[in-house]
Amino acid sequence: MNKQAVIDILRKIFTFYGYSTSSPDISDLLAEKDSEHLFIKFEPSTNINSIRHFSDSVQRYGGKAIQISESFDEKVRSFALDEGLVLWDKNELESRVGRAVLAGALEERPEGRQVKREAGAQPSVHREIPKKEYDKTIRIFLRSVAVNIGKPDALSIGEAKAGKAKYQQLKFIPIWYYRYSFKAQKKFKSRMIDLTGDGEGYINALTGENSFNKYQDIQDNTLVPTQNYEIKQPKVEKKDALSRAVEAIVREHTKQVRINEMIGDTIVFENKVFSPEPQDIGIEMELIHIPVWEIRGKSEAVEINGYDGKIVAVKTCNDADFV
Repeated sequence: MNKQAVIDILRKIFTFYGYSTSSPDISDLLAEKDSEHLFIKFEPSTNINSIRHFSDSVQRYGGKAIQISESFDEKVRSFALDEGLVLWDKNELESRVGRAVLAGALEERPEGRQVKREAGAQPSVHREIPKKEYDKTIRIFLRSVAVNIGKPDALSIGEAKAGKAKYQQLKFIPIWYYRYSFKAQKKFKSRMIDLTGDGEGYINALTGENSFNKYQDIQDNTLVPTQNYEIKQPKVEKKDALSRAVEAIVREHTKQVRINEMIGDTIVFENKVFSPEPQDIGIEMELIHIPVWEIRGKSEAVEINGYDGKIVAVKTCNDADFV
């Protein structure tokens, strides 16, 4: 099948049925009518990886995905069904185009000529269908975690807290992400205290605050589902971040141990505090960014983690902030 010919035919069909059409970055065709948004993509052959990528992209916009290909094996069909994709193979496409031909969808209409109406039908006033604006998905080369929360979901979460959004922006917050491990033992009288530990965390490169959170899906480039984004620059240097991280790790793994000893016929209890030594801690650190949606309402601003959807902060704002 010729890709461009197929897309041109589908564009005519959807236009005939009252859809507005465009060509977004994530698919070959976007057909929209009222609250329905159909992202249509054509590939001569496809596999599970391409299905997964297309599905993830469409989910960020809240639309429906239609994948067209010559044919699909059963494994791909099963996976696509689980992902919520609609598959059109060659036979399905020919069937749908055939029905559209019978309905007159592919008839050429001279410019300015009205479409014939059925007898008795009342003339209608021409009304342009408002087209919903979609921000383009942009790929930026930035070491960061994935943006799992798209703009529609972020607006939904933010407006539940701050009311109707007057402003939205996706900010990439720099953090010094680290992984650490150490093996240490402390001896107290006749007892050995094990202080072995490992974990992950980060220092916020804007505020210097430490968090023992773990992030997966760290990547060298990421898809940004909005044109309104900002990459924040770090204010905390790596040397300072390392110092803060080690201090936090020492506090996290400090133990208070109650030790008892027999002195003669008497049991003596003693509380003792043990901490790992900073020099015993092995730590690796790198600068990455975390996506954070800022949704501003009339009087409050909500910040939402774009990776996991958790609300980071709710702040008071005023109309002056929007000037």
